[in-house]
Formats: sequence, structure tokens, C-alpha cells
Amino acid sequence: MIRMRGRTDKGRRWQQEVDLELAVTLVREHAAVVVNPYTIRRLYTNKAFRNYILTRDNHTCFFCGEYGDTIDHLLPKAKGGHTTPVNCVCACNLCNQSKADQDLEDFIEGRAR
Repeated sequence: MIRMRGRTDKGRRWQQEVDLELAVTLVREHAAVVVNPYTIRRLYTNKAFRNYILTRDNHTCFFCGEYGDTIDHLLPKAKGGHTTPVNCVCACNLCNQSKADQDLEDFIEGRAR
């Protein structure tokens, strides 16, 4: 097990144990950094992460190109996706709700019909 540390939106420190596979994914997908061989640190609070994604994507929905103000997971959390900059995009509310827990390919294919 690896210790993951971070801060809440209000600045409180937290820590939890995560398995090695998750720790590697979080570091590889730029959501955490290695502190030492036993510890990683999350780079974003929830609020900071949301602001980062919306700003990065210029508040433009990844799916339809309209104004977006929500965050969507390309690979849904329900199917093993994580909240990382690589797996998250800006989405409008309609696209986010329509996609729900579908894989990206299934959602795009369904829209093409």
C-alpha cells in the first residue's frame, strides 16, 4: 500500500492508503507526484481540479463545442476511470447527463446515429 496525502478545499490535510496500481495511475496521469517510495501527494483540491479542467478546456464542451461548466470522465469512474487531467474534460450539462456512465466510444457512436 502507498500513502496518498492531500488537502481539502478548506486547506485541511488528509491522507489515505491506496494500492500501488492506483498510485502509479495518478502519477502517470498528472494528478499526483511522488514524495518518496511510500508516499504520493495529490496535486489538486476538488475545487482547484474543477477550475483547472474548465480553464484548460476554455469552458468548451469536449463533445458538442458549446459552453461547458461541468467535468466529465472519458472513462467513467463506474468503469474504472479516475479523476485525473488525462481522463477528465469539460462538458456541457446536456452532454454530461446524456453520456452518463457510457464509454466515450459508445457515446460518440450513439450520437452519430
